[in-house]
Amino acid sequence: MVKLVCKKLDPFKLGYLAFVYLLMLIALSFSKQASADTLSISVGWNKPPYVIEVENSGFELDMVSAIFNNMGHSISYVYVPFGRSNTLIKVGKVDVALTMNNRMDVEGLVLSEPYISYQNAAISLKGRSIQIHSIQDLRNYSIVAFQNASVVLGAEYRRAAKFSPLYLELPDQRKQVEMLLKGKIDCVVMDINIFNYLSKEILGSSHMSNVVIHRLFPKTNYHMAFTDKQLMLAFNDAMTAFKQSDDYTKLIAKYEFLY
Repeated sequence: MVKLVCKKLDPFKLGYLAFVYLLMLIALSFSKQASADTLSISVGWNKPPYVIEVENSGFELDMVSAIFNNMGHSISYVYVPFGRSNTLIKVGKVDVALTMNNRMDVEGLVLSEPYISYQNAAISLKGRSIQIHSIQDLRNYSIVAFQNASVVLGAEYRRAAKFSPLYLELPDQRKQVEMLLKGKIDCVVMDINIFNYLSKEILGSSHMSNVVIHRLFPKTNYHMAFTDKQLMLAFNDAMTAFKQSDDYTKLIAKYEFLY
């Protein structure tokens, strides 16, 4: 006959095991919560001072991070080529996409209120006394523009670019600035804050007093794209509050933004 022996468990050990189990449940809960509070955001490649990829910073990223932090979220940025942000969010690879507008494929997405504006302009060297008073006048000059400028800036700009003696669009905006400073082209078409930042980086000091800003284009407003409407609405509220704060004023001063 087999004799069964039931060993009485020590109450202290039972309490210890229960405590360990509880700690594991709490840790798992926090892990899931942390995962839920971390948002992945697609952003275009390096575009200082808006996006400084090597530092994971820049005016645009600092602002977006601050707003989401105020909402209780941490951020993970995913850098992609221009035009790929909407693709990633549509296939569920990211939660939010930066720098979007209605000219892009945003079907199935919800857009925030405009969170940032780019001020594109034609910029020429003051010493060359170039006369540009309208978009149509650009056809008389050699131009180096930012990538996809002919799409972003509209039909009248495309027609002027078509008749320009030399027209290029470059993904590397630093090269745009270098070509203008070296006198290789008549004007660049780009955002004034990007020009200001890059020209200072190249020359070591501001060059704005030596150029003419031909303000031919309206500001281009950009939105953030979401798949979650409630998150988008919450972002709008948090963004409004942030832009009324001292932190926003300090951010503008930090990057020496021009308007």
